[in-house]
Amino acid sequence: MAKRILVAALAMGACHGGDDLPTDPPKMLTKVAQGGFTSPSDAVASPDGRTFYFAAYDAQKQPSLWKTASKAGSTANEIASGDPLGTPIGLVLSCDGKQLFVADLGGDNGAVLAVGTDGGTPSDLGATDILRPGGIAMGPDCKSLFVTGRTADGMPALFELPIAGGAARVVWMGAPLMAPTGLHVDSAGVAWVMDHIAAGMHGEGVLFAIPSDGSAATEVVSNLKMGTPGGVSLTAGGGTAVMPTLDEDGHAQLTTVDIASGDMNQLSAPDLIDPAGLRTARKAGVFAVVDSEGGAIYRAE
Repeated sequence: MAKRILVAALAMGACHGGDDLPTDPPKMLTKVAQGGFTSPSDAVASPDGRTFYFAAYDAQKQPSLWKTASKAGSTANEIASGDPLGTPIGLVLSCDGKQLFVADLGGDNGAVLAVGTDGGTPSDLGATDILRPGGIAMGPDCKSLFVTGRTADGMPALFELPIAGGAARVVWMGAPLMAPTGLHVDSAGVAWVMDHIAAGMHGEGVLFAIPSDGSAATEVVSNLKMGTPGGVSLTAGGGTAVMPTLDEDGHAQLTTVDIASGDMNQLSAPDLIDPAGLRTARKAGVFAVVDSEGGAIYRAE
C-alpha cells in the first residue's frame, strides 16, 4: 500500500529539466567549504554546478549570504550581510543564475527577498500575503516563485508569487500541512513539500506532493527524520527525489526515491552532523548540501 501511494504521488510530476540532463542519484559527498561562517541553513547550486550560494551567519553573527566554488577546499565569500536579512532559511536561483531569492523568517512576519549573485543589498519583494516564509522554489516557467509559509491567520500554506513580487496566490492551505519548510517544484509544476511536524502513514515527518492547481496534497513518504530546515530536490533531469535525513540512530544520510518504481535508498553521510538544505544544479548532476550544525557546505554527485 505504501509503495502504491508513493508511486501515485510521484507520477504527478516526473521531471525537472529534460531528457539530456542527469537523472542518477548522488553517490558521493565532498566537503566544499568551512570556516568564516556558522549555522548555514540552505544552499543552491548555479545552473552548471560550479558555484554554490548559501545562507549562514558571519563572524559578527550577522545573517548573511555567501558564495563559493563547488570544489573541495574552496573559500567562501560573503555577498550580503545584515539588514534586511533576519533569518534567511530558504534559497533558490533564477533560471539564468543571476539572481538569488531568499525566504527569510526574520522579524515579525518575515519576507521574500532578492539580490543579484554579485552581491549587494537584498530587496524586499513585498509579498505581503505570505507570513513566516520557510521554503522557496522556482516555478517551471521561470517567472514565478513557490513559497511555503503561513497565511495572515496563521494557516500553514503553499503560495505562488511572481518573481517581480506582489500579491501571492494560495496554492494549498491547511491540513495535512503543519510546518512546511523545504520545497522543490518540478517541470510539471508539482511542488514537493517537506513538513517536520505533519504525521503521515508511517510516522512524523512527511514529504507531500501538491500540483500547481492545488487539487490535492498527497503523502509521498513519511517517518522522515529531517534536519533543520528540511530540504528536497529532484535530480536535474528528474527521475529521482533526494532528501537529507537522519537514520534511526541519528546519523546523517541522503535518502533517494526512484520515481518510476518508488524504491528508496540511502547514501550514508557520516561526516555530516545535521543535514539541512539541499538543491540540485539545473543543468548538472551536482547538489549543494548544507551541514547546519557542522558549519559546512558539501557537494553531492
